[in-house]
Amino acid sequence: MFEKINVLIADYQHLFAMLGVVSIIVFIMSLIAIPAIIKKLPVDYFVNKNTICQQPWHLRIIKTTVRNTLGIVLICAGLIMLITPGQGLLSILAGVFVCDFPGKRNFERWLVLKPSVKNSLNWIRRKQNCEEFIID
Repeated sequence: MFEKINVLIADYQHLFAMLGVVSIIVFIMSLIAIPAIIKKLPVDYFVNKNTICQQPWHLRIIKTTVRNTLGIVLICAGLIMLITPGQGLLSILAGVFVCDFPGKRNFERWLVLKPSVKNSLNWIRRKQNCEEFIID
């Protein structure tokens, strides 16, 4: 049985090396992107309802497409980081915050009311000399 595993590892050694490199790149990107996204959110983000944007329809579509693409990339990276080194849960959380989908506000509030999530977000804000989130 161990021989089969050794043969499998030897056959796919380049794939494992590439997975390791991708994992390190995603980890470094998450260390940069997640705090930047959390810093950009307003202090009352979880209290105020977002108002409907008054931009022309074509700009809203472009903005929504870019935001959802970035959010999906963050969520996928977070899922990868759940099994590889990195900040998987924070990446998924940041991806959810960036995306637009029905029921997002309720999901965000439910998630942020968890003490561990709330404390993690506010810790990141404190490290960047920002005010903590107002969460009721």
